[in-house]
Amino acid sequence: VSTQSTGNITYKPFVKLFNQDSQKDVYVKHLQQQIALYGKNICVSLIDDKGKEKEICNSFTYIANQFPLPGVRYIHFDFHKECGKMRWENLGILMGQIQDDLDKFEYFYRDGNGATVSLQSGVVRTNCIDCLDRTNVVQGLIAKYVLTRQLRQMGVMGESDEILPNSQFEHVFKNRWADNGDGIARQYTATPALKSDYTRTGVRTRAGLLHDGYKSMQRYVQNNFLDGARQDSYDLLVGNHRYSASEESPLAKPRHPVAFILPTAIAVFFALIVLKLIMPEESWTSQIAHLALYVGVIVALFKQCVVWGDYLVDQPVLFLTLAKAKSE
Repeated sequence: VSTQSTGNITYKPFVKLFNQDSQKDVYVKHLQQQIALYGKNICVSLIDDKGKEKEICNSFTYIANQFPLPGVRYIHFDFHKECGKMRWENLGILMGQIQDDLDKFEYFYRDGNGATVSLQSGVVRTNCIDCLDRTNVVQGLIAKYVLTRQLRQMGVMGESDEILPNSQFEHVFKNRWADNGDGIARQYTATPALKSDYTRTGVRTRAGLLHDGYKSMQRYVQNNFLDGARQDSYDLLVGNHRYSASEESPLAKPRHPVAFILPTAIAVFFALIVLKLIMPEESWTSQIAHLALYVGVIVALFKQCVVWGDYLVDQPVLFLTLAKAKSE
């Protein structure tokens, strides 16, 4: 059981584990439910084994290995490490690890006479941190593999035929899959999915990498400065929070003064830098000294932003009120 810390202007929040004593019980209960619903499970973890994801990666790996369950197979594939430096062909390594299981799992198939030929006996449970971007890429590869087998069995393709690269069919399949991933990502992050250039074309490009950087910045702004008000609107809309006549609205409480002081100070010193560049002084020594001073102040202010990050982000107010009410 884990959670990501609430926004505090850091780019990537730490993932924190809680109730560590109950991790084993939660893991076993969850997988038993999955087996009862879907049959055998291949648990594919795509998270990093270092950095801010390391703790949850190590915990997941430890529990899966220490408490093996019948019908459950655990595979850790460090997506960023294996596919870093544009080595996306390494996804074939993962597919090679699960291909035999996919063949054994089969799928539901009923022939033209209404007779059931095969039933699906298992699933691939894929996860990263948000189960959006890395997960969507891998699930797309699995879907293409299974679809190829289905088309062969239906007689649409020959026994050894593959879906041709750059064919109209592959173009339609990949784009529909990517559109679905984008739709899910928009609901969760307000931006399309990352790595969608690979999902759509089968090739990771530098242009796609740059576009992912742009979408990541959109997510950063959305998560830290816009999501709080949206979450509050959801809580009001679905009735999680209800006002009474005697209640003071939590939304009416003023924000901490630092939420206005620090951004204003940064804007002022940034404006001074622009002014110095537009209207330079006669002495280059004085010009450089002033610019260095302004840059130094801005760096110091940004460090203070990290310290006071909890007050700068747009935190959901009603969420905290609801949590307090439940605890009482």
